[in-house]
This record gives sequence, C-alpha cells and structure tokens, in this order.
Amino acid sequence: MQLFRTTLLFLLALALMVGCRSKEGFQATNTAYVYDSKELAPRPEFVIHHLSPEVSRVYYRISSTDLLYMRQTESKTYKANFSVAFNLVASFELTQSLDSGLVNIVDEAPAPPQKALTGYFDINTTQQTPDKKYVLTLRMVDLNRQVEFDNFVRIDKSNPNTAENFLMTDTAGNVIYKNHIPVNVPFLLDYTPKSVAEYIVSYYNRDFPLALPPYSSVNTPAFELEADSTFTVRADQEISFSQHGFYHFRLDTNQWDGFTLFSFYDEFPFIAKKEHLGEPLRYLTTKSEYQELAATFGNAAETKAVVDKFWQERAGSLERSKILIEAFYNRVQLANIFFSSYLEGWKSDRGIIYIIYGPPNRVYSSTAGEAWVYGDEASSLSYYFNFVRVSNPFTDNDYSLERMNSYRYGWGQAIEAWRNGHIYNSKDIKREQDEQQQSQYRQRSPYWY
Repeated sequence: MQLFRTTLLFLLALALMVGCRSKEGFQATNTAYVYDSKELAPRPEFVIHHLSPEVSRVYYRISSTDLLYMRQTESKTYKANFSVAFNLVASFELTQSLDSGLVNIVDEAPAPPQKALTGYFDINTTQQTPDKKYVLTLRMVDLNRQVEFDNFVRIDKSNPNTAENFLMTDTAGNVIYKNHIPVNVPFLLDYTPKSVAEYIVSYYNRDFPLALPPYSSVNTPAFELEADSTFTVRADQEISFSQHGFYHFRLDTNQWDGFTLFSFYDEFPFIAKKEHLGEPLRYLTTKSEYQELAATFGNAAETKAVVDKFWQERAGSLERSKILIEAFYNRVQLANIFFSSYLEGWKSDRGIIYIIYGPPNRVYSSTAGEAWVYGDEASSLSYYFNFVRVSNPFTDNDYSLERMNSYRYGWGQAIEAWRNGHIYNSKDIKREQDEQQQSQYRQRSPYWY
C-alpha cells in the first residue's frame, strides 16, 4: 500500500468541505447519513492519539470491501484509490482552518481483497484554542467510485489525562478502534505524555435502566461514581479482564480524566444470542407483556419463544414476523454501534428514538449537542429532538434528550404502528404531516373578497 501526504489549503476536496457551509459553521451541515446504514459510502474508523501538545496522530481503518477495486486490463492488478481530506477547526460553529491536508492511499492486489486498510497521518495543533478543544472534519473519498463520506471528530487536549492520551492496541501492536472488548482478551494500553509504571483501574458493574419515553417527566437517577472495586495494573504488560462491566484507567485518584474500556458482553455490539432479544422489546410492550417476557430471562429458549409469539401475533404470519424482527433488532444493533457510552447504545436517549422512529432525516451537530429532525423540516408538524451533550468522565458520547410532553401523541402513534405490524420510520412521519396539512387546508375558513 502506497501512502502520500500533501499539505493543501482548501484545494479540491477541502474547498468543497468549506465552500458549502454557511457562516454559522459546520453546525449547519446535515450529517444524518452517518446514522443511515443504507448509505453506500465508505465508512472509515478513526482513533485520535496525542503525541505532544503540538501534534496529534489520526489512525484510520477502512474495510477493503467498502472500496471499489478496478484494473485497466486483465493483465493488470486490481487497484483501490481513496483519499482522506482533513481540516482542523476550533468548533462546529467556526470554519477557520487551524491545520489541513490531504492523504492519498493506493492499494493494489491480484484480486479484490477482503482485509482492513490501515494507516495514520499527523495533525498540527500549534494554533491552540482557549479550551484546547477542536473539531476535526474528515472527508473520505473513494476515487474509483467518486463516492464520499464526511465525518466530524471531537478532539480534547485540555489536559494530559484525557482519553486521547492513551492508545489501546492488541498484543501484536495493532490499534484497536473500539473502546469495548470481550473478557479474557489481552490488550496493551500506552500512555504517551510520560512514562508510568501502573494504572489505577476503577471497575463498575451496573445494570443501568432503559431510556424513558421522550414525553416522560421522571428524572433519570444520578450515576453513582463510587466504584465497585479499585485495583492497579502494570502499564508495561498485557491486560485482560475476566468480568463484564466497564473499567476506568487513571494515573491518580485526584482527577477523573482517564481512559474507559467497556465489556458489555462478548458479542457486543451485535445481537447474536437468544438472550439478547428480550430487554429491547420493553420499548414496545405493555407492563404485563414485559412481565411475562422478563419471567423467562435466564432461559434463552423460553425468551425466544415469547419474543417470537409477540411478533407473530402482530405480523399475522411467520414470514412477516421475520421481516419485523430483522428490522427492529437491526436498529437495536445500530444503536449499539452509534450511541454506546457508559451503557449500551440501545438503552440511551438517542438509542430509543432511533429504534422507534428509525434514522432521522436531518442531524445537526454543535458544541452543545445534536438536533434531529424527522419529516419535512419546513413543516410546523416536524418532529424535533434536541440532545444535549453531557460532560461525563467515562465517555464523550453521552447525550441527554430534552424531554417534552408534546411528544406523547407522536410517540403513541409510532408505538401503535409497530404493535400493528408496521415498521415505523420517517416516511410515516412525512405522510402524517401531509395528511394533517391537507386536513387543515380543507377545514380552513373561506376568504371573502
């Protein structure tokens, strides 16, 4: 694989990244495609690791199956050609570039391969912001297909103890791009700013409650910071854990910043076993239905039987129930991938909205959080969900929904649709908007001239 780095200032791809934004900055960009699994653009993964106050390294990984390999003639090798354009800014609200560049990657193979393409490039943070926090905009382009995918990554260099000062690798030195790992799988954790002998690890084994409906006025219980146990591990040796839960690594107990590793269950984020089917169904069941279902927990076969019965009664046929099950649990799985923090993504505020309503039509990110829009944005009947970003010592992916009683009617419609055997999504919301607008038009008062 050949790698070329060219420092460019708003040329070609970068010109597109900035030119189409409004004066409000990148927060005016619709990034709903990030949460839509049907988007066919390449989806690279990124890990940020700070090498010094002035330099941060960006590791990337992309599956070769996401790229188009082409050859000019039968005697030539297959070749993939893609680029990553990056632009460092102070926040979503600003577009003034602090550093920018373009990385071109070419991979050749005798046949289209199935592998991960990995590499890295460095960004310069010499121009520091007052809070030493940044947003890195990344545009990935498959040059053979001319398909692109934009991503926005938050960077925190506010102090030397933030998570991005740690780098997790496997025992062969390969970067691990997820912050969750099965039990009994060894890994290495490197801390860059200075040499350390050991890490202090706080272990949490909690059963967090599910997200409440968006109209609920009940307050979520506060998270108890006291750990279930605390111990130390050698920084220069392989680490593995024998219990599920999450583990918070720190250098000392006088500050909370550190690196957190999650181990929900070994197959996470996938819905891979019968016992994974029961709990998410709470979003659609009545209290009595869920009590019947919960009574089977601990017996995977019985849980599966009750789940199948629930879906078949609503679908009307076995084949239709299979379609509903696939759609519902695919959303649960994607919620795990997109929204997991200190709890599984399907239990989170964004997770419950995503599972019931599906991918939003529009997503706007800002320093404060995310705004989701379902339906026609110009309509007064659109569904708006505002998620506030929560300061959390264990994760930078914790968002809290601003709940309102006005969501009650729309939520009821969505739940009823699922219970009637219909896969609810934004198209249903758009249809409901059109029907209501037409009804309002027919009922309007006549005008006299």
